[in-house]
Amino acid sequence: MQILEPSFRSDIGSASLQSTSILRSPDRVDDPRWQLAQRIAASSSLGRSRLMVDFLLYVVDRHIHNRSDEITEQQIGVLVFGRSEGYDTNEDNIVRSYARNLRKRIDEYFAKEGIKESLLLEIPRGGYTPIFSARTPKSNSAREELIEDPNRSDPPEDVYVTSNSPIPTGPSTTEPRNEWTSDSVEVFDSVAIAGWPLKMIAAIRKHSTISALCVGLILGICGAVLFPRKTLLRATASSAETESTTLWTQIFSNKRDTFIVPSDDGLVIMQRLTERPVPLAKYVNGSYRANIKTDGVTGDAEILKLGSRRYTSVVDLDFTAHLAQLNEVVPERMMIRYARDLRMDDLRNGNAILIGSIEANPWIELFQPQLNFRFSINAGSDKPSGIVNSHPRTGESLIYGTPGQDHTYGLIAYVPNLNSTGHVLIVGGLNTAGTQAATTFLLTPSLMEPTLRHAKVAGGGFQSFELLVGAGNIASNASTPRMILERIGPS
Repeated sequence: MQILEPSFRSDIGSASLQSTSILRSPDRVDDPRWQLAQRIAASSSLGRSRLMVDFLLYVVDRHIHNRSDEITEQQIGVLVFGRSEGYDTNEDNIVRSYARNLRKRIDEYFAKEGIKESLLLEIPRGGYTPIFSARTPKSNSAREELIEDPNRSDPPEDVYVTSNSPIPTGPSTTEPRNEWTSDSVEVFDSVAIAGWPLKMIAAIRKHSTISALCVGLILGICGAVLFPRKTLLRATASSAETESTTLWTQIFSNKRDTFIVPSDDGLVIMQRLTERPVPLAKYVNGSYRANIKTDGVTGDAEILKLGSRRYTSVVDLDFTAHLAQLNEVVPERMMIRYARDLRMDDLRNGNAILIGSIEANPWIELFQPQLNFRFSINAGSDKPSGIVNSHPRTGESLIYGTPGQDHTYGLIAYVPNLNSTGHVLIVGGLNTAGTQAATTFLLTPSLMEPTLRHAKVAGGGFQSFELLVGAGNIASNASTPRMILERIGPS
């Protein structure tokens, strides 16, 4: 049996790249491939994701040491993501999921921070072994020259000096012109546009004001053609839609990842059968799927399988599909993670939308202490399940309990992430209909408007808020949701 190296994560599995021993290894530190990998790892393109950094450095390290046979999905899963040896990669696709995102981030690095890198790094699809290649230097365009020296007097990139062409008469151009504005049309006195007859140039000079108006009109039309949906929506948006847009821009940002985390319904079924809750700690380390004691319930092996299967509800998928269509979404920053694949770092540094109850999405446990409205699921006990109102006010109930045949409850909570650098939305219910009621309420601007107005702060964002919503339950489908209780500000 092949022995896996356990030392890699201790070498580079640190939040601080500069403090890791692997970066100081003398056989690697001067290698330009390793230096490039370090720059990418330290860049903003990786979004401060420790696991993505570990992934990148692991595959580059093995490639540099001619140990590409160790760059396999199984090995990466064990050494980078902490999976148990021999885990089923068909059931757990965390490596493939992170690989897709890592490729996007590497491309982003070379398009932005690494635009001047002379060496390129690529992880081709279908594998994880990195490829390094020299970057072909681009010829300097007039635009690049202008960027490098903004004070030079050369014309814009779409204007070419033609020294062998007749120069039209006009004002002297011996003095440099440092500004390119709409009223600088006289630039045509000293240059001719390639292929344009001089009579046309003279006409443009003569009618400079008309030309400037035409250019403005053309740019306006182009803007409307290229961005018609956003332009029209902004112009016609109601106050409710404007508030909703502000909320989604807080959740979806180009500065950090937003993780969409649907419920783990296989976990719910397993807990109902065993009548034992699964706390977050056991969910993260996977111990809940071993040594189940069912007190006489047959089919222990099948129950264990339920805990490892990837099931989620149609309501969660429908909600995720609606989120993906929002205009405020930043596609390259939106990550869909199965609850079992989420990591603590994702909730420290990123934004997140956690869907479902604490029974279906144990990550909600991290945020319950901040909430006034808290899930309390008590499978198989005489104690009622429901959404607990921790600090009830006059006329409010202590618990909005186990859903009956004709009613259900849902929760919407907007709280800071674990580092208070981003935001987390919790959207769930006591059952599928309760989650549907919460998602419908959240996606309806007119329903959300009063709460968003109450929670709005001077800077344009929102303080923490919680909403308890109720709805009729008709054959596991929610009727039109309504707000039951509201809380604004920290609990």
